[in-house]
Amino acid sequence: MSRRTIKLDVKVDVMRDSLRLMGLEDVLRKYGVSRRSAYNWYREILEALPDILADAKPGRKPKSKADSAPPF
Repeated sequence: MSRRTIKLDVKVDVMRDSLRLMGLEDVLRKYGVSRRSAYNWYREILEALPDILADAKPGRKPKSKADSAPPF
């Protein structure tokens, strides 16, 4: 089966619609965090979705300089 290309705006819309804050009160109580904190994190995630879901460029990935050997 070949990989189907899905447009970025479709991916973002699907995730925005599926990331619901259902049962939020139970989760907040379980972890002891405020509603404001949860909504702030939620908003940050929604704003970052296009960057997270963007297709990576094909080809080799550049090696991180942190992973490379020292020059001496």
